Amino acid sequence: MQPDFVAIGKIMKPRGIRGEAFLLPLTDFPERFDDLDSVRLEAPDGASSSLDVDYVRAYGPRTAIKFQGIDTPEDVGRLRGHFVVVTRDAVHPLPDDAFYVFQIEGLPVETASGVAIGPVVEVLSYPANDVYVVSRNGEDVLIPAVREFVRVERDKIVVQEIEGLL
Repeated sequence: MQPDFVAIGKIMKPRGIRGEAFLLPLTDFPERFDDLDSVRLEAPDGASSSLDVDYVRAYGPRTAIKFQGIDTPEDVGRLRGHFVVVTRDAVHPLPDDAFYVFQIEGLPVETASGVAIGPVVEVLSYPANDVYVVSRNGEDVLIPAVREFVRVERDKIVVQEIEGLL
């Protein structure tokens, strides 16, 4: 995926015979699909295209999308696995103390006393909390993203010095 874009959904299998596709939301804000007029799709190989949206509707707990000019299950089959993407500045706004993963990855991490640890290379999501994977001199350090000892600032992450953590 291109770095200026964020995936908000993934096209799955066809739904019915009229060109609808099931859409796997990759967002905590599925209502964002209700106002889509056109979207950018990215194929697994990186190719991209734009399509106009006829409608998005719910089928029980599932979401389906219908694109203009996509009228058969075979047409949908060619889109299967494509991601619906938006520009980073078009993501749904979050509260001041919440961040998207793409905003965390790449941030430098340092201790409260200012000692550099390294950049966040990955964010792992677990039921209890996220875990930041930080590259420290070529080795991965796992830091639980717990507010009591991790503070995300605009341009860095500050970690309280806890014995055994680093």
